[in-house]
Amino acid sequence: MNSSCSQRCQNILLNINRFFGVSPSGRSGIHRWIHSLWCLFLLSYVWAGSIWKCVEFNLEMPTIERVLYTMEFPGNMSLIGFLIFHAVVNCSSAQKAELQIHRLIRGHDSKAICDMYKKHGQRTLHLMVLATVFHGVCVLVDIVNHDFMFWTSWLSNSVFNLPAIMLSLGLLQYALPVHLLRLLLEQMRKCLEELKLRQRPVLELTKLDARYESAFAVLVDAGGGSTQLIDEMRSKCNIIDMLHKQLISKFGIFFLLNFVNSLVSVCMEMYLVFSFFENPVWEETTLLIYRFLWLTMHGSRIWFILSVNEQILEEKCNLCQLLNELEICSSQLQVSINRFLLQLETSLVQPLEACGIVTLDTLSLGGFIGVLMAFVIFLIQIGLGNKSLMGVALNRSSWVFV
Repeated sequence: MNSSCSQRCQNILLNINRFFGVSPSGRSGIHRWIHSLWCLFLLSYVWAGSIWKCVEFNLEMPTIERVLYTMEFPGNMSLIGFLIFHAVVNCSSAQKAELQIHRLIRGHDSKAICDMYKKHGQRTLHLMVLATVFHGVCVLVDIVNHDFMFWTSWLSNSVFNLPAIMLSLGLLQYALPVHLLRLLLEQMRKCLEELKLRQRPVLELTKLDARYESAFAVLVDAGGGSTQLIDEMRSKCNIIDMLHKQLISKFGIFFLLNFVNSLVSVCMEMYLVFSFFENPVWEETTLLIYRFLWLTMHGSRIWFILSVNEQILEEKCNLCQLLNELEICSSQLQVSINRFLLQLETSLVQPLEACGIVTLDTLSLGGFIGVLMAFVIFLIQIGLGNKSLMGVALNRSSWVFV
């Protein structure tokens, strides 16, 4: 896959995002106004469907379960409102960040540029196909679950699957620029590996040879080239950190709302799956498959956001390791390496957080799983308590009072 094919994949995904109203139009004048009206129409459509679903919700269940079950609808409303707000208002800031990333990429040689765009194109195509196929399966299962009744399945997909597709595309808008930043750090790592290999003296020279130290000094820092390379990397890494923080600050509220919405939805779906297996009704197997798909989707969203940022941290750790393995033959090179190491360690010590609340690291998965299990156990206890009370009521109804 060459750079033109990569650009084609990105344009296809961008057009899909624009169609679903979660990405800026990229144009000015009448085209931007038409796109803004389309985004507002989608927002009104999703909000109207979600409000209607909350009002018409009449499933018999305890109040706490009803509240948790219906929390997904206001969550979807707020998340989609956030995405469309940024698509309509913050067009220039999104384009500025993207331009800075591509400017950093163009600073490398042609082979490295082609390699980075090739990997990015493969990643874009993979995520685009995965999201399209997954949500297509969800739509198909929803249609089968409603016995191919057109209007019923249309309303259900409008309330559930349309917001789900828009939110998944919103996540991709964050993940793909971060992937480009990771590729830039990966290219730095390759440059350091090449520098480390160049620092090896000629094989026929040994440490006892008089020519060893002079040859070693030339290889390690010929004319200050290594020092200049390290300083350039440090400057680029600083820009990458700044762009990453800009993306996190832009999507921070979206991440926080998404974590809460997905966690509550996973709790409810797990409890409903438990209830199904406790008293299975095999005629509702299609609904059970739908619940498993929903569990996969919400769980994947939480993991996906955390793992994307984890890749950035891994590349920084690799850079630190390679910098520590470099040979130092001049005080100037030592100062440059120490400054770079200090910058990397400072960025690693300060965790990336969504609105200063949720740490964007896979180490946070333990906390999410703990909260999830606490909620599910709480719901199971409520369900068991309700069944016990119902059993007592039924027994007392058979008493004969004299």
